[in-house]
Amino acid sequence: MSVKPDPSGFPQRKVTEVRGVSAVQMRDVQRVAQEEFGVDILQITENAGRAASLLALAMLGGRGRGQRIVILCGGGNKGAAGLTAARHLSNWGFRIDPIICGVEEEAAFMVRRQLQTLRYAGILEPADLESSEITVEDQLADADLVIDALIGYGLEGAPQGIASAVTQLSLQAARPTLALDVPTGVNATTGEVSTPAIRACTTLMLDLPKRGVLELGARHHTGELFLADIGIPRSVHERLGVSIPGVFSEGPIVRLRR
Repeated sequence: MSVKPDPSGFPQRKVTEVRGVSAVQMRDVQRVAQEEFGVDILQITENAGRAASLLALAMLGGRGRGQRIVILCGGGNKGAAGLTAARHLSNWGFRIDPIICGVEEEAAFMVRRQLQTLRYAGILEPADLESSEITVEDQLADADLVIDALIGYGLEGAPQGIASAVTQLSLQAARPTLALDVPTGVNATTGEVSTPAIRACTTLMLDLPKRGVLELGARHHTGELFLADIGIPRSVHERLGVSIPGVFSEGPIVRLRR
């Protein structure tokens, strides 16, 4: 199955037209959106997951025909967005293998919420929560596309524990990978690449471009760049001085050309 890292049909912007933000700035945006503007994390997660689904759909030719998508899900909000994408992509005719990296009871509320929904929908099986190295290797080997939803923009240093092991297995499988927001192992602020780090053919940044993803030094791990609107009000950005006016005037997902 051929995967298009840079599918057509999306509006385009030059990277020089957008301003990248640091992890600290992005954390402030999310805090203000939730605490002062009443934007619920469920809304943010749903919008992020749907944007990821739409881009994955385009990368796989625009139609679900039973292609296999493996979603690597961590225990934070990025993992919750990956699980949301699993629901949409299953609805659209793809075979979904969610790989849960961690203990459910220790995951963030949004992850547990999404896991519950996927269970009720029959998308998540008990075995998905008990993956071994061998089963993960087999799932990755059969994947038409891998979605990296392991660790978000807050990661400093190399991924640890299960996330590190799964990242290494993904590198060995060398399947086309769509990274959400920031490829796991790439510093969102500096662009420094840790060992191990996901090597994505495409990265979909969420809300605002992450400065580190735009760095040339990270290019071999970020691939083609896209940016998605996830519903955070523009006035939040303006309040914090990180506005990117007009970027989404033609739609909620744009391709960023270097």
